[in-house]
Amino acid sequence: MADPRIRQLVIKTGVIKRLTKEKTVYEKEVNIEIARLNKFKTDGADDHVLRKQQEVIQECQMMIPDSKRRLEKELEVLQKYLDDEQDLKDSETYTKALEVLTEAKSVLEA
Repeated sequence: MADPRIRQLVIKTGVIKRLTKEKTVYEKEVNIEIARLNKFKTDGADDHVLRKQQEVIQECQMMIPDSKRRLEKELEVLQKYLDDEQDLKDSETYTKALEVLTEAKSVLEA
């Protein structure tokens, strides 16, 4: 029977991966929507279209702090779990979790 602590570690690592990807996707989406707004402006689009595009950008920008906050919270949870389960240090799952943790911290700082 597999150790339930390993299962929890896999779950917590998966959460970090998902939240890291989510934050990255929102940031990319903001850049894409800003480029689209600039294209609309150069093409001489209607004021209504420009306002709607600006709303889309604002909505995307509002999601970034939320995803960042959730990622920070889950990073703390995973870090504490890794600190508490030092006896799993030799497992591949533990090593992978450390890698994901390090990568997520670099994405968070960017």
